[in-house]
Amino acid sequence: MDTLDQRSAGKMAQIWWLRAVCLSVMVILLVGGITRLTGSGLSMVDWRPVSGILPPIGEQAWLDEFSQYQQSPQYKLVNKGMSLDEFKYIFFWEYLHRVLGRIVGLICLAPYLWFLLCGKLSNSLKKKGALLVFLVCAQGLMGWYMVKSGLVKDPEVSHFRLAAHLSLAFAIFGLAWWTSLGLMPNHSGKSPLPTHSFKKWAIVLVFVLGLQIVYGAFTSGMKAGYGFNTYPLMGGELMPEALFSASPFWTNFVSDKFSVQFIHRWMGTSLAIGLLYFCWLTLKSGCLNAWLSKWTKRAAFFVALQFALGVATLLYISDYPVFLPLVHQFTALFLFASLLALIQGYGWAEAKE
Repeated sequence: MDTLDQRSAGKMAQIWWLRAVCLSVMVILLVGGITRLTGSGLSMVDWRPVSGILPPIGEQAWLDEFSQYQQSPQYKLVNKGMSLDEFKYIFFWEYLHRVLGRIVGLICLAPYLWFLLCGKLSNSLKKKGALLVFLVCAQGLMGWYMVKSGLVKDPEVSHFRLAAHLSLAFAIFGLAWWTSLGLMPNHSGKSPLPTHSFKKWAIVLVFVLGLQIVYGAFTSGMKAGYGFNTYPLMGGELMPEALFSASPFWTNFVSDKFSVQFIHRWMGTSLAIGLLYFCWLTLKSGCLNAWLSKWTKRAAFFVALQFALGVATLLYISDYPVFLPLVHQFTALFLFASLLALIQGYGWAEAKE
């Protein structure tokens, strides 16, 4: 009995560790969004993984830091004449973002090493934990690689690198969340009817959401959201003639800002309609146990909210250039978590059939 209690306590500690990773990623995504939307991401022009944990201390240190920033393209082309106090404001957000990145790394690595040294990890969790640590390291490197792209000539980071940076954050959150769900006791109950086909559709939907998140990063990175601020029409037309006119043709899907906005808005609309229909169909079917019913309703709520926020961001981005895009991005994380919990629940239900 004591052994069972110890195992249960060990699993609970691992769940709390993984949930702490999820929470830390949520916080850094929020701060990262503010950093991006306030134009603060290029305020630190070098990367010091160890010594960079300390901010400038003293007036001379601040002047030296500001002097380095004044050599950057962003200062020369966008913020020329900025005061030291204004620089301190944008520096704060980028500095906080980098410090939080280190904290996320510690939250991933320190408990993982402790569990590993104590022999408390299964083979599966050893591999997943190692992958989690690797993804966090890759995220840090990608973050600097992204910043570097805006320090050369054009004071804008590559939208490809921005998409990779955001995708890695979602991957870290997804892996930690999925693994924590897998450690939970399977007490969801057997579904009244088989749910195999529903699980397949849920997997398709989460992949479409992943693609939509990438296109959201493209839209943000190219500032494509400022192009046509009407919905559903774009400049009075459902599909303006200028769309998909770039050459070579494939570049329209990744580099033409108006085509990218078109794809993002209609993929989002299709995802919302498809997911809401999926949720209605599964709830109506009578196949769902309590867990599946709960997460299906949450997925429906978050996709409806995400769609409404997407349209609101499109229409009012000039009035709320930070708040609306930030909440829109943040809600995608909750929708992602809901779909993963749904897929996990379908797996549990299948195991009991």
